[in-house]
Amino acid sequence: MSIGNYLYLTSVPNQEAELVNAESAILTGHAPNACGITISERCVDVTRGAYVKSCMEILFEGEDIPEVCEQIETSGLYAEDFRVSVVKRPRRLAVDTMKIAHLIGGVIEGAVCLARPRVVFLAVITNEKVWLGRLLSESDGWWLVHRKRPYMTSSALPTKLARAIVNLIADPCDRLVDPCCGTGTIVLEAAHMGIRVVGYDINPKMVKATQGNLAHYNLDASVLLGDARQISEPFDALAANLPYGIMLDRTPVQDREILQNLNNVAPKAVFVAIQDLSKPLEDLGYRVRQIVHAPKQNMVRRIYITDTGFTSRSIGE
Repeated sequence: MSIGNYLYLTSVPNQEAELVNAESAILTGHAPNACGITISERCVDVTRGAYVKSCMEILFEGEDIPEVCEQIETSGLYAEDFRVSVVKRPRRLAVDTMKIAHLIGGVIEGAVCLARPRVVFLAVITNEKVWLGRLLSESDGWWLVHRKRPYMTSSALPTKLARAIVNLIADPCDRLVDPCCGTGTIVLEAAHMGIRVVGYDINPKMVKATQGNLAHYNLDASVLLGDARQISEPFDALAANLPYGIMLDRTPVQDREILQNLNNVAPKAVFVAIQDLSKPLEDLGYRVRQIVHAPKQNMVRRIYITDTGFTSRSIGE
C-alpha cells in the first residue's frame, strides 16, 4: 500500500509532448512517462488542468489485478455508494475493463452506486503495473466549451493552449495581466479558473470582443483600452500572445518598446510568438527559464517562460 503518493493522468505525450510535460511539471512537480502517468508526492486540484486530466490518491499498487485485489481484501477497504472506473495505458492494452471493474468492486466492502457515486475508485493498468486509488479531482474541460466563443480571430490561441499557458505562469492567488489580449482567449481561461485577470488591447474592437466573450460565459474580468508600451500598473504575472505583426526585424522601435515596458510590469512573464525572441528578451534583461514548442500545422509557436526585471512594488487588490 502506498502512503502519501498521488497518480496523475495526463494527455499521452505526442506532438504536444513539450506542453504536456511542462504543465505536468508545474502542477505536480514531475513530467509524465510515455504512457501519460505522473507519480508525485504533491496533491493538486487539477480542475484547472489542460493536459493534466485527473488526480488520484494511490491506495494500492501491484504487478497485476490479483495482487491488488488481495491487498484490498486484506485491508478491509470500505466505501458507501462507490464506483470503480478502469483506465488502461496504452489504450490498446488487451484487457477487459468491465471485468476488471467487477473484480475490484467485488472485494471492496460497502455498496456500489454506478449512477451517482460518492466515491470513485480508479484502477490504472499498464503492461507492468496496476494502481488503485481514490479519485480526487478531474479537469473541468471547459476549454472545450470555450472553443465555441462568439468572437475570435484566425490568430487567436486555441483555448486548451491558453489554459495551459495560464497554468505555466500564474498561481491561483496571482493577479494576471494580458497586455495584448485580442479577443481574450487567455483572459477567458484565466477568469474561468478564478484568477484575477486584466486584459489590455490597443484596438477598441478587440476590447469589445473580449468583453463579449466574457459576457457570453458570464465571467468577470477587467478589459481596458490601452497600449502595451504604456502599462504601468504592477501585476503578479503576465501572459501575452504577441501579435503576428510583432516581428522584431520589421518594426524594431515599437516592438522593443513593448517588450521593454512589459519587463517592468510583473516579476514573471510568458510570451507566445512564432519568431525567435531569445536574444531580444535577453538583451532587454529578461531571464528565459524555459522555451516550450507548440506545433500548429505548418508552423511552431514558441512559449517563453521568463523572469523579468520587475522591481518589487505594491500590487493592487
